Amino acid sequence: MKRKITLGVLLIILFFSHIVKAAVPVSGRIIEKTTGNPLEYANILLLSLPDSAFVTGATSEGNGAFQFDNVNSGKYLLKVLYIGLETQFIPLQVLTEPIILGDIQLNESNALKEVVVTAKTPPFQSSINGGIIANVATTLLSTVGTANDVLQRIPGLTADNGKVSVFGKETPIVYINNRKIQDMSELERLESSEISTVELITNPGAKYDAEGRAVLLIKTKSKKDGFSAQAIERLWQGKYLGDNENISISYTKDKMDLFVSYYHNYVKKESTENHYLTLNNTEGVWQYNTPLNNRWDNHTQQASAGLDYSINDKQAVGGQYQYNTSKMNDVQQITSQTLKNGAFYESTYSPTDGKDNDYQHLVNAFYNGDFSERYSLHFDFDYMKYHNDREQYSNETIFTATDYTESRDIEIFNQTDYNLYASKLTNSLKSRWGLVEFGGEWNYITGNGFVRSNGYTDNTEFTNTEQKAAGFVSYSHKLAGVNVVAGLRYEFTSEHYTEGSDKKPVIDRTYSDLYPNISLSGQVKGVDLSLAFNKRTQRPSFEQLNGNVVYINPFVFQKGDPYLNKSNIYDLNLQATLKPFYLNIGYYYAKNPVLLFLEEQEDNTILSTSANFPKYQNLNATLNWSGKMKFWQPNYTAGVEQPFFSAMYNGQMMNYNKVDYFFMVFNDFLLPQGFVLSCNFRYRSDIQDALFESKSYQRIDLGLRKSFFKNTLRLNLMVYDIFNWVKDKNRMQINNIDWTADKKYETRYATLSITYLFNNYKKKYRGSSAAPDDLNRF
Repeated sequence: MKRKITLGVLLIILFFSHIVKAAVPVSGRIIEKTTGNPLEYANILLLSLPDSAFVTGATSEGNGAFQFDNVNSGKYLLKVLYIGLETQFIPLQVLTEPIILGDIQLNESNALKEVVVTAKTPPFQSSINGGIIANVATTLLSTVGTANDVLQRIPGLTADNGKVSVFGKETPIVYINNRKIQDMSELERLESSEISTVELITNPGAKYDAEGRAVLLIKTKSKKDGFSAQAIERLWQGKYLGDNENISISYTKDKMDLFVSYYHNYVKKESTENHYLTLNNTEGVWQYNTPLNNRWDNHTQQASAGLDYSINDKQAVGGQYQYNTSKMNDVQQITSQTLKNGAFYESTYSPTDGKDNDYQHLVNAFYNGDFSERYSLHFDFDYMKYHNDREQYSNETIFTATDYTESRDIEIFNQTDYNLYASKLTNSLKSRWGLVEFGGEWNYITGNGFVRSNGYTDNTEFTNTEQKAAGFVSYSHKLAGVNVVAGLRYEFTSEHYTEGSDKKPVIDRTYSDLYPNISLSGQVKGVDLSLAFNKRTQRPSFEQLNGNVVYINPFVFQKGDPYLNKSNIYDLNLQATLKPFYLNIGYYYAKNPVLLFLEEQEDNTILSTSANFPKYQNLNATLNWSGKMKFWQPNYTAGVEQPFFSAMYNGQMMNYNKVDYFFMVFNDFLLPQGFVLSCNFRYRSDIQDALFESKSYQRIDLGLRKSFFKNTLRLNLMVYDIFNWVKDKNRMQINNIDWTADKKYETRYATLSITYLFNNYKKKYRGSSAAPDDLNRF
């Protein structure tokens, strides 16, 4: 075994050995000439001479500083860009001594138009964290609409209908200016023009929670002193008219930044579904056929306020409060028919009304301290209170083969409450030998809930308490031209779960684990390469653990499982970038994955729940090409995925290993008078995700956008799925149950966004979440 490990290390060293060259650092600070204020998130590009080919890029920090480590000797051109200020070009000749450029002053631009961005900045570049960086502010990505529109154009990402996923890694943890977002609708409220960069980290380091298999870091542009405001009205037209409004106001003076915002969203939709369940048991073959029509509407509101105060140039404190509330009404017309051995057994008609209400209070506070050029720390504290209640009423009529008719009213009420306390401390120590980050986290969660019904489900109640302590250390440095990032995280968790009014203990357990990560990146003959490995985990969500019973119909019930265990996941990624191409090849192995599960209950009923399975494996690859021509900017992505999974069905071990693939086409055409036309196409083949299979789909979207009055007023019209092609067809086979479903949602709709900005700069808040994984479980 030792020989194999030694051989692997030698191969890695040989792989990067011929890129060893004498190299020096290049550093400086970006400031605004008229005020002398440092500029955060300025884009700095290092171009080779004489061909002006892109070498590397960076964004300036909060104090305006930037640095390129280990720049090889040669002649270069430094290009500094910041929206609203003139671009600065600085020629460099790198020899053997470090280059310290000092303050680089940017003047106000006199040429800011209604703008279509035409700068030749590359839209994507490699990240030393084993991912990719999108340069939004200096490319056409800044005009596409919202953050969601930006994310769906990043290789390996999909962002649709409020859901963001990374190919092969599921849902990422998303940060905006170091603050973990809890509501993905924030991405719809963030305009693309406010974004500086987006970094997709496919190999999260030890300082990120072990549950994050991928991390998105979104950075917005800095704001000048004074008052700024933004108002957005977005109309949504499908069968019904929906709307959302977003107003944000901020005021910055010297060291203080104050901000408030309010968001409202209303949407109303319809869907049709047909579910077919087949159950084989000793009594025969049972078939449950359930067509249903569903109409639902949802009101969502969010209000937030906060401050960010710089005590001095080295220290800052701040706090933010968010209140979220959501009220959903759901009306269903359900008709169910039961067949036994092909003959009619009974049918049920169940008009159902449901109400789902929740609210959340979230407080975040932070402290930043830069005590020297070498040492800094960051502290965060979170408190969250979460409440959810669900009310369901059905007037159910049952018809049997013997002409017996029964009518009954079913009433079910669920309530769940949770409180979370969390803190996180991160220390950063810089030296000539690299960057070391170390710190710890502590989380405490307590919750309770109950179910009350009029006899058609069990009346239950539960309590749940969790504590987690974690410590981490990470190291990053550039050694002989190779960027090395390595880290180790330790987590200890205790869980206590009780059921019933007497609080009978059901679970009382502790577990601990180590989570290592390492990545190597460098350039070989013009190709940026990175190889990364990490170990992560996935804990069941609180909904999956919740023992409350949800009544679906007379033969299907839904319930969580408090006995679920966490899953350990091992990720391996190889990334290559040769502009304009980007390639990512990934493999992951999941031990004890938590998956949707169906099992037979008494009286021939079916329980929908979750369960741990022994293992799941996946091999995937993504290839992207991004071009830029005079009036056409294409962005094409293709991917392929091979799962490896087995489970029992009808007494036999079945393999669920179907290969699936996809491709996405984004075309932006630069038209006269500053108009931009988008023509986008997506195709996804049949998908095999463990037990869950989805049929293929394709769609075409069209859009037209334009900015007016020096970029302060923006109009964006989009039409999605113009041919109404998208349908949702699913299938699952497990144990002695076969389930198929045909669903049709409202996928063809149009949106019109109207945005007005006064002093177009986003608020700056330097806090981050102390417990992003646990908050995400809600």
